[in-house]
Formats: sequence, C-alpha cells, structure tokens
Amino acid sequence: MAINSGNTGICTVTSSEFVPGTLVLIQSFLNHNPWFDGDIVIISDGLDPEQAKLFEIFPKVVFRKPGEDLLLRIGHLCNALPAFIPRRKRFYSIELFNLDGYDRLFFFDSDMLVTGNISELLSYPEPLLACSDQPNRHVGKVRDRSTFKRISADGVGDRDVLKKTFNAGFMVADKTLLNHHTYEGLKELIHSTVFGNIRTHNTDQVVLNLLFDGKVRLLDYTYNMIVSNWRDFSAAGHIDPADIRILHFTGSYKPWETGANRDGLADDPVVKAFYDAWFAVNDEVMARIVYFFLICPR
Repeated sequence: MAINSGNTGICTVTSSEFVPGTLVLIQSFLNHNPWFDGDIVIISDGLDPEQAKLFEIFPKVVFRKPGEDLLLRIGHLCNALPAFIPRRKRFYSIELFNLDGYDRLFFFDSDMLVTGNISELLSYPEPLLACSDQPNRHVGKVRDRSTFKRISADGVGDRDVLKKTFNAGFMVADKTLLNHHTYEGLKELIHSTVFGNIRTHNTDQVVLNLLFDGKVRLLDYTYNMIVSNWRDFSAAGHIDPADIRILHFTGSYKPWETGANRDGLADDPVVKAFYDAWFAVNDEVMARIVYFFLICPR
C-alpha cells in the first residue's frame, strides 16, 4: 500500500560545528524511510560554502536563513541576558513554524540518528507530535511555568505549572501550525521578561512548551531516545533497543567530536552499539561524498 505523505518535508538546524551530525541525520532518515521524497530544509546562517556544498549529495535540499525579526528578538534577549549568547542558535528551530506551504514537517535536532521507519506518524491527526521530556527518574514531576524547573506534582499548591512538557528535539507539525500567527506567538516569548526567570539550560524548548501547553500529542520514547537516559529505561525494562526509531545524542558527547575515543564512551554494550550505529552511517556518508565529488564529479 502506498504511503500518503502529501507535501511533507523534514527540517533541521545546523552550524559549522554540527555539519557532520546533520549529514548523518539526513542519511539515516533516508535509509529507513524510502517513502519520503520531499524537501530537506536546513535552517542555518553563516555556513561555510564548502560545508554547504557537501549537502549536494542529497536530493531536494533547501537552505533557509532564520528570519530577520527572529534574529532581532534573539539579539535583544542576548543583550539583556548575555548568558544566552552561546545558546542563541538553539532558538533557530522556531523558524520551522515560518515554513508555510507544507502539509507536514518533521523536525530533528542535528545530533539525532534515525534508526527506523517513522511513516506511521503521517496518519496521526493531531497538529503537533513530540516526546515527553520527563524520563523515568522524573516520574511524578511537572514544570513550574515561570522557572521551567521540575517540581513534584504533589507539592504544586497554587503554583502555575506545565503538566505535560515535551522535548523539542523531534517534532512533527502539520500545516495548521505552519503559519505567521504561530510564528509570531513563538517569537513574542523570546523575551527577557520570560527568560529572566528561567532556571534551567533550556531555550527553544521553553518557548515551544509555553505556547503549545496542552496541545501536543506525546509519543513514546522510541521516537526520541536520549542516549544518556538509556540506563534509566533499561533498568525499568520499558524499551527494547530494537524498537527505537530515533536516537538523540544530547549533551557534550557528540559522536563526531569523540572520534577514535568512542570505545571509552560507555561500559554499557547497548550504548556502545548506539554510537557504533552512528559511526556506521557516518562511514556511509563519507563514501557517498567521495563518490559524488571525486569519482563522479558533477
């Protein structure tokens, strides 16, 4: 049976430091999702032309710069709160909602690896899909709306809380959200009056959770398995590694930065296998680059 994907695209954010991860992300998605024939939208500013050229190995790549007003709002925030300067590009994911003209967009962080077919999500009717940001060790907690810190659901009292928050690393948004109204609503939240109270490291995830509070369908963790949380899930026996569709290499242990030292990353054989899977796709990307530019140059 043919999959009705409509005008569906995938989207990610990259920078010069993240290009290796972005290439692997795209290749891994295409490997496992042969139904896909849409645009590959890469949000970036200031990417080196030689790095941008590497993406010619993929079909239908579209580069998109963050909107000027979005950059201005991020700039104002960084001027007011300089601690956000190193994290400013994390807000670029908001540009996703300025990409009108698509029926549906799949958004991935560039430190992800797709390990399975995700076409079943095309049939979900909800306008926004994502995974919870509350791993097992935070069961029974909610987030304070003002500080975004996790607090016990039992001790909320009269505090204003976000009950079902999500991780912004993987999202599926349909055309009802890909418009100027949504985009403007998200940009308005990028402000020092909001982030002056935030007491976590989060950036775009705060904005997205505030605007879409109670409006997201939470997927199971197989669609956004944060590698550093694997021990929690393994101990609870909740997920079989074979069922994972998307791996997320959050934090400082990016596979492309560890290189030959990857064997010392984990004593857990499953976690080691996750990294090995990333490097296997990376080898595939390198071979594709050599073939495209050296063996059969265009």
